Amino acid sequence: MQNILFESTAAAASGIVAALRQRKLEDITVVGWAGDGGTVDIGIQALSGAAERETNFIYICYDNEAYGNTGMQRSGATPYGAWTTTTPSGKRERKKDMTLIMAAHRVPYVATACPSYPLDFINKLRKAKEIKGTKYIHILAPCPTGWRYDANKTVEMGRLAVLTGLWALFEIEYGRFKLNSPSDRLLDKSKRKPVKEYLTLQGRFRNLKEEDIEKIQKWVDENWEHYRKMLANSTSDSTPYGKI
Repeated sequence: MQNILFESTAAAASGIVAALRQRKLEDITVVGWAGDGGTVDIGIQALSGAAERETNFIYICYDNEAYGNTGMQRSGATPYGAWTTTTPSGKRERKKDMTLIMAAHRVPYVATACPSYPLDFINKLRKAKEIKGTKYIHILAPCPTGWRYDANKTVEMGRLAVLTGLWALFEIEYGRFKLNSPSDRLLDKSKRKPVKEYLTLQGRFRNLKEEDIEKIQKWVDENWEHYRKMLANSTSDSTPYGKI
């Protein structure tokens, strides 16, 4: 285990991979772990470079949607309308979709996860371990302090993020898109909970107006139409990315 500057996770992990290769140690899985700020903002250059080089490691982004270690400043992963110390009236930009940004690198495996669905996360880690090349897993991590809700609702908060469709559980393996349970049944809009149920439980969204909530709901519905198209393009007879 190595602690480093948090924007350097992918660079340091790449160095470890290179050192292990030099020593001909092939049976060690290198894992990089960083927050959303250190991944989608100040660390994206090192991560993108590692992906372009097809570096053989698992990179995990722990996303609590703000710079939590320095006092909850906004990051590129902070969602629209959310309070942070640097967006006291609510952020006015949308959350960066880092998982699909990584998929655009044509790496062999990317996935989303949430600790409220631990078996899904474990299964994705096990799968990633067996794949050669750059693997990226993005975890939505509910944060009582920054999101301003009672800590005993943490599991519920993660589940609501998924069940409203704000956070879809999926994986893209060699270019093939797949929704994971329970997200696999949420293509049917009638089975998704309204985003308002999720937003109104969190103090960070206290400044949202009704039209803001409607805007967020519209964006979520649009995202799911995009997932529908991705699923249609990932049929069993489609050609996946070449395996490394």
